[in-house]
Amino acid sequence: MNRLAYASITVLALLLILTGCHSPAKEPPPGPVNVEVQNPRLAADQQDLAYSGTIEESESISHSFSIVGTVTRVLVSEGTPVRKGQLLAEIDNTTVRNANDMAQATLAQAEDAYKRLTPMHTSGSLTDVKYVEAETGLRQARAGAAIARKSLDDCRLVATADGVVGRISLDPGTVTVPNVTSITIVKIAEVFARVAVPENEIARIRRGQTAEIRIGALGGREYSGTIEEIGVLADVLAHSYRIRISVPNPGGDIRPGMVCTANLRFPGQVRGLVIPNASLMVDEAGRNFVYRVDAAGQKAVRTFVTTGALVRGGIEIVTGLGPDDLVVTAGQQKLADQSSVRVIHP
Repeated sequence: MNRLAYASITVLALLLILTGCHSPAKEPPPGPVNVEVQNPRLAADQQDLAYSGTIEESESISHSFSIVGTVTRVLVSEGTPVRKGQLLAEIDNTTVRNANDMAQATLAQAEDAYKRLTPMHTSGSLTDVKYVEAETGLRQARAGAAIARKSLDDCRLVATADGVVGRISLDPGTVTVPNVTSITIVKIAEVFARVAVPENEIARIRRGQTAEIRIGALGGREYSGTIEEIGVLADVLAHSYRIRISVPNPGGDIRPGMVCTANLRFPGQVRGLVIPNASLMVDEAGRNFVYRVDAAGQKAVRTFVTTGALVRGGIEIVTGLGPDDLVVTAGQQKLADQSSVRVIHP
């Protein structure tokens, strides 16, 4: 054996001796994994449907002048709260006032004549014909005075109900047109959300059913409402029916014309146990499983389950779990079957 071969064998032997003297240190077992858990819950297969709509006033009252005249004053503005009997606007009453004064003078004259002639007729010194003429003149004068007084009152436009001024269609100096709306007063202490429901869903709607009304113009604020009216005539183009949802509006924040979304909830039957979607995992064979914590609360047990439909807030579990099982909802990505766990609370 040459020297080179002998040296190589000697070095190899030394390496084997040194390796045998220093065995590798054992790694410490991994500590428990922090997990969050919860029990499967019973859930109803409820369905929420949303419909777009528009807010409208509960009542709209049109006010108009019944005679022609030139507007002299408009005492309110749009958005002004008004009370019943409050003066809204006036037209020039000069001519009408003079006519009323003439009618009142004629009435006073007729009443005086009637009073003077009555004793004479009673005593027989006045014929029946003359007395009837006086009596007829008095009735005519009273009717003329009433008409003149009514025309004078018609120069003033007053509110017929409490509410808020919604629209004004006249200004000082304009000429009124009889029976054409000049001022509209709306009632908004209660408003209505008018929405369209497709014909294939209208059969599920019931009077008295509650709805959540969300209004984007008010920052997405939500209000509770009640269905009060369900239309019976369909829109021939959209194949939908109109419904009206009553919404209390004591603060007056909700205004007619605002766009809203009406959410209606239709509860269904209880489907069974439901777990969060994140708890469900799939193994290499395509089987669904979850990790549940054992009774001692120390080990994670891989549990195969059969799933059902997706429902509100999770997924239905048909078999594999009971209502008292603790299902891991956070930290399951770090687990294997029989991993040590420590249950924490979020």
